[in-house]
Amino acid sequence: MRYLLLLVFVSIFGLSTPLSAQICCPAGCVQDSNRCVTTGPNPRTCNSVPCSGAAPGSSGGSGGNSYVAPARPIPYCPFLNPTPASRDAATNQCVATLTGNAQFWGCFFEDDAGRAEDQRTGLSCADRQKALANQCRARCARFASYQSACIDGAVSWQQAFGDIGGQVYGSARVDLCGPRLPSKPRKPSVADRIRRFP
Repeated sequence: MRYLLLLVFVSIFGLSTPLSAQICCPAGCVQDSNRCVTTGPNPRTCNSVPCSGAAPGSSGGSGGNSYVAPARPIPYCPFLNPTPASRDAATNQCVATLTGNAQFWGCFFEDDAGRAEDQRTGLSCADRQKALANQCRARCARFASYQSACIDGAVSWQQAFGDIGGQVYGSARVDLCGPRLPSKPRKPSVADRIRRFP
């Protein structure tokens, strides 16, 4: 009987291969040793979770069975704005953030070109920056839909605004979000008014 118990013990613990913990890295992150980090010049640690089931593919590197998970697995990486109401609120907050930053940087450090645009549009600097930021609403809606519990907010921001200078949360060139603002209507001159009444 003792030999049978010893044989069972050896088969369970002695002959089995050691199990190693799996690490699941979300989209926008890569595995670095036994942790997940964001991609880019300044990597930051991402949330990682144990993955169940067989790994679809190894992510490479040393140390255990680990893989990069598909983008946003539902149980582990929920969206931060899952409802239309929450996406609308996040979109409005994004526009407000862009407006505040554009008004501060664009008006506090306004140059001659900016003052010329104020004259052309007939708007104050603050109102002009607000109108430009409002043209970024579609990008803000995209940013709101990108946000997820496992992706750093800076990564989502870069996905939505990186091509127009949005490398840091809240930053972007709002003048590149839409067309040039229209010029203010020209007041009719005295000659124009006379021509109307022959």
